[in-house]
Formats: sequence, structure tokens, C-alpha cells
Amino acid sequence: MKLYTNAKGQWVGTQAEAKTIGAEQTEVPTDKPSLLAWLNNRTEAANALGLPVDPVPAPVVTEKVTSHPQGRPHPWVTIRECAEKASLKDLGHALAIYMNRVDELLDD
Repeated sequence: MKLYTNAKGQWVGTQAEAKTIGAEQTEVPTDKPSLLAWLNNRTEAANALGLPVDPVPAPVVTEKVTSHPQGRPHPWVTIRECAEKASLKDLGHALAIYMNRVDELLDD
């Protein structure tokens, strides 16, 4: 498989991307054991030479925000949906909180 890398250790997969970072073509193994051995050898060599490597930016994760058709949902709908989707451990915590609140009301 052909990938492209520059002196800073940045890797790209297309010729167009390679031109933007000044990368050269490198042949890499395609089977997993050989690829891992090849990568480990390159990492050890780069560390021994003290080559600087630019940090890889963290991927941007976007979550789809849904809204209720009539605006803000009724709190009981939200609680019911949460209870239906919650794990048994989370339901146990919710039940303990509920029982404590009922106990507090009875004490008053």
C-alpha cells in the first residue's frame, strides 16, 4: 500500500494531500502483523533521532440536538423516557433517591 509522509512524521493517503504537506511516497505493509512491526520500527527510529512531531488534532464530535415539537417537553415525559432507557444500576440509584425523598416528606 502507498502512503505519503513528510520529515515531521505526518501521514496522508492521497497525492493531493501529500503536496500540501511536502510528503514523499512510502510503501507500507498491508497485513496487520507486518504493518505493526514496520510502524514500531519507524517510531523507535524517530524517537532516537528526537524528531519533532506535530500533535494530531482531536476529532470534532457533533451531537444531534433534538427538540420537542411543542417546545420544552413536559418533565414527566423526560423522566419516563429516562427510566425506560436507564440501566438497572441507574434505576437503583433513582429508586434510592425517590425513597429518601418520600421518607423526608413523611418526617415533615
